Amino acid sequence: MWALTDRERAILRKVIPTELSTHLVSLTSSNKSESIEEICKRNRLSAADVSAIYDSLPPEIEFFRFVESLRPCSPNETGEEKEDEQREAKRIFNERLEQLRERQEALKYAEMTKSVDVARNRSLMQDFGKEMREANRHLVAVINTLITVGGSFAFGFFGVQFAYPHLQLDVATRMLLGLVLATLVFFADLYFLVKGMDTDVQNVNSHKKR
Repeated sequence: MWALTDRERAILRKVIPTELSTHLVSLTSSNKSESIEEICKRNRLSAADVSAIYDSLPPEIEFFRFVESLRPCSPNETGEEKEDEQREAKRIFNERLEQLRERQEALKYAEMTKSVDVARNRSLMQDFGKEMREANRHLVAVINTLITVGGSFAFGFFGVQFAYPHLQLDVATRMLLGLVLATLVFFADLYFLVKGMDTDVQNVNSHKKR
């Protein structure tokens, strides 16, 4: 590193014309472009910075006068700079380490509570449409069962009288026939209804396992 005092700054301003004071130079030490005037405000320059300034200037500039005036930084200045760099690097490292620790703790907490808090995995309205369709299908099945059972009872109660009027069956007998037919149809519909519900439960369980 080269020290940059008022003496070196004066020589640099004298060597470089005024119209080039705003000329931008890409410095490797700071990874950004600075004007000559901004460079004069620095306290030290690296060899790469001096080379970058020389390469960016026209060839007729007597830049060697500025280079001849440079002197190396004292060990104390270099040591202080290294300490500052190490201190800044340590601060950045601690900040990143703290961020990683907080992120890891958040992931662990989410893993521990995902089986308890269902709202984290799925919203309440996520399967609302599907549940409504299932409820409507079950409601239609129940209504169809009631209509079928009622129709079977009506067929047994009134149908026999219309089909065989000569039998002259009394009300109790016709009601018994209607109840027998309605009971048979009810258990038949109940079997298929329960079988369909069991199939739906198996499909839901297989979907959850996936």
